[in-house]
Amino acid sequence: MTPEEAGAALTAVPEDLDATVAALPGAPGFLAWWAPPSVLPTLGGAAHPHAELRLLELGEARMLRNRVRRQDLYRCGVSRLRRVAAGLLLDELALAPTWAAEVILPKADESRLTAWLEARLLLTWVPDDERDAHRDPLAGLLGETGLGGGAAGEAEARYVAAAGEKAPREVGVPYQRP
Repeated sequence: MTPEEAGAALTAVPEDLDATVAALPGAPGFLAWWAPPSVLPTLGGAAHPHAELRLLELGEARMLRNRVRRQDLYRCGVSRLRRVAAGLLLDELALAPTWAAEVILPKADESRLTAWLEARLLLTWVPDDERDAHRDPLAGLLGETGLGGGAAGEAEARYVAAAGEKAPREVGVPYQRP
């Protein structure tokens, strides 16, 4: 597969998110998260060539299925897309970040954020065994991502700041997620 072929797959008009996630293989490759301009508008991102969407993130994965199901649609601690979205949606979704080893959301907050993202974002993906060789050409073909701008860094910082100061933990006392 060439970078141009991978780019064509990533810029296909995204289908229903549930069907797209269900079809994800356990193969390495690239993924692109897209959103209408009205969703998380402060992030920006390159325009989709065939739909009224903009590119939020161009990501890569060793296993596409795990990247999406166990990171981007699961927990803030392992997904920058989720941390940035949480920072932008703190008030709207009444999210309450807290400290563990890193800043996390309580399970109920993670569920609300997941539901919000699933209702608004779209995904395209392409399996690709040559991620190292195709990373830069693909980024050039697809353009700037919303997570690449300064607004994303500010949102992520807001998410972390909302957790407050990290409290010292008692040695020997296991952490329990809220």
